[in-house]
Amino acid sequence: MSLTTAGTAQETALHLLGVLDTALPRELGTDAAPETYTVAAVFSRRVSREEHELIEDPDAARQLAERGYPGVGLAVADRRLLISGTNLATLEHGLAREISELLRGVHERLATERTRKAHELDAWRAAEVERAATVKTEADRVRFE
Repeated sequence: MSLTTAGTAQETALHLLGVLDTALPRELGTDAAPETYTVAAVFSRRVSREEHELIEDPDAARQLAERGYPGVGLAVADRRLLISGTNLATLEHGLAREISELLRGVHERLATERTRKAHELDAWRAAEVERAATVKTEADRVRFE
């Protein structure tokens, strides 16, 4: 696979389209509303295995905690991101931006890794072509006379 032929869905950056309001607690807007809860947000596309692993990695939660959002958890459920330990106000006032930044970092990290692997594969292929040519040249010099 060369860099020019790598056309996967993963090249389209994963992002969130919005909150799935039907998954919010029914008590919101009442006196019984919980202070924090899980908010489901909808991804722009299916999440790859690698993206899933990085989003749910403890480093992601640690990154959010370092940026002022301790106790927030991220879990992937099909095409949804479940954001636990938060609320709509916290998301609106900065957490949504931090999660978007985290997703951009995941995309950049995986894109860098794909590029590195593509370069390694291109180098291996070039070396293999050279090796095969050398072997053919040596084989062609053998004469059974």
